[in-house]
Amino acid sequence: MKKVLFTGEINVDIIMGGLESFPVRDREISCSSFELTIGSSTAICSCAYASLGGDASFLGLAGNDEYGNYMVSGMRDFGIDTALVRRTDEVNTGVTVNLIHEGSRTQVTYPGTIAEFGSRYIDLSLLNGFDHIHLAGLYLQEKFLPGVRSVLEYAREHGIGTSLDPQWDESEQWRHMAEWMPLLDYLFVNEDEAISISGAENPEKACARLGESTVCPVVKTGSTGALLWSGDRVIRLPGLPADVVDTTGAGDSFDAGFIYARLERGLSLEEAGLFANASGARSCEFVGGVNARSSCQQVLDFMKDREPQIPRQ
Repeated sequence: MKKVLFTGEINVDIIMGGLESFPVRDREISCSSFELTIGSSTAICSCAYASLGGDASFLGLAGNDEYGNYMVSGMRDFGIDTALVRRTDEVNTGVTVNLIHEGSRTQVTYPGTIAEFGSRYIDLSLLNGFDHIHLAGLYLQEKFLPGVRSVLEYAREHGIGTSLDPQWDESEQWRHMAEWMPLLDYLFVNEDEAISISGAENPEKACARLGESTVCPVVKTGSTGALLWSGDRVIRLPGLPADVVDTTGAGDSFDAGFIYARLERGLSLEEAGLFANASGARSCEFVGGVNARSSCQQVLDFMKDREPQIPRQ
């Protein structure tokens, strides 16, 4: 079994669902559900990967506080090796509040340990023994940004696979992205991120343009599926219908499904993309990013039970 190291942010998710309206200034509104759960793109992805049956380890920073304990114990419950998770008294563990109204999600994040995590917590020799490294949520990790290139270069020099899901950059400057892309095996972005990074006018052209700089960009297009660059053309992969409850973590479950399909099942890029679509779609039928706990067989069954949604050209 391949060993995958997930490196990145740690925060809890507070999910308030069924808001009676969008937040209104100087007014209290109510919601119909509340949940505290494992958050952060990297941690959710690691939980999804472990649920599929993969061998996952985590490298990140948590506070010496109740939320830090919650995150570390929660990841362990998923079977994730947390020996490389560092703890700190300098700041508290990050928190993201998710406000859900009629299928739309607004997030407010206290960075805490997310912004504090950086190269001083990473000894590159710790990467030895892993087959693949996945990084995510980098643009909230200000102290880590300058050190990402060193991690990717070390991985390339030592034959370790790499993938990145950068998440949105509020500045839309996409600092360091140009130097990261040639060092990646897989770049996962959504359609807005793909267009912003590439400057292209639509997701298809964005995928092709990203393919000029990185070997395999994968553009997630929500309910319509995904696009991927196969080396000479853009392939559109249809989505699968889902009874959507909450989209939190769907993209992270997609990433986990793709990596698992490639590393553990040896599937082609196109087959891996279809498996990833199913992993992401199934996640949407559960509240929170980790509650689907999709096994490999459950994803395969989900694929058999659903007719692909082929978008209009």
